[in-house]
Amino acid sequence: MKLHRPCERFWTGSSPHRERGQHTAGPMEPPSGPASRRHVPWNRLLLAVALLSFWPPPTTARLTVDTVPPLAAEGSIVVFNILGKEGLVLGYGWFRGNRVDRAAAIDVYQILNNSFTPGPANTGRETIKPNGSLIIQSVQKRDSGTYTVVTVKADLTNVSASGDLQVYSLLQQPSIQVSDPMDRDKENKVVITCNTNETDISIKWIFNGQYIKAAKNIFLSEDGKKLTIDPIKKENAGKYQCEIFNIGTSNRSGIFELKVKKSSLFDLTTGTVVGILVVTSVCLGLIAALVYFLFFK
Repeated sequence: MKLHRPCERFWTGSSPHRERGQHTAGPMEPPSGPASRRHVPWNRLLLAVALLSFWPPPTTARLTVDTVPPLAAEGSIVVFNILGKEGLVLGYGWFRGNRVDRAAAIDVYQILNNSFTPGPANTGRETIKPNGSLIIQSVQKRDSGTYTVVTVKADLTNVSASGDLQVYSLLQQPSIQVSDPMDRDKENKVVITCNTNETDISIKWIFNGQYIKAAKNIFLSEDGKKLTIDPIKKENAGKYQCEIFNIGTSNRSGIFELKVKKSSLFDLTTGTVVGILVVTSVCLGLIAALVYFLFFK
């Protein structure tokens, strides 16, 4: 595979170097004679792509671009596949964005001699496969956007199509901070905070492996970072985690286990306490009656 350095004349629109004994055609001059692999020199193909900004817009009929994957994590590989190609194709030109001009050119591939001409928008991570697909290695967030391909046919007609890519960052694991990590008495309060430096995220809270929402004694801050339990109930004892996520990925914190101390009287319901007090009063009354009967009768 032969890789050419960017040609200044090509990207500035100047006429390419004329091969010996070859007729020089004007940029807008149609090819002489029937189009074939032998009769369309590479300099004509370069002109066809280089002067696209001066020609009528290429058609988009039937040609499509399939981005795999359309939503990619930073550092991964993305492939833009061309679907619906028809007729004899001499080469491909890939451009960043919707613009089909020299400043946005990534690479031009000539099928006849399997050669490439990188453009100003090439970062060194982009390559074109023999079938015209564009590959971007180690994608970055700044690679998000639209990519346009122009196919140049043997008659120098052009067909274009575009595909979109969105790149997301991998999220770092959040951590949990607790207002007081010691065992808790019932009726007290605890505040659990999800710490993260990530932006453009959402936060969910997990209790014993299940997502939880605000409840009678469970409160969430507006940004979702703080979970407050007030008052603490025995059913609140268990394992807590926070999970952060964006459009493409998520990450969970470690586990914080909330332990609730068992109290004697305070663990009893109001009805139970009243019942104990009634029974105690009755017992005290019986004891008093017995003492009176034994000692004062």
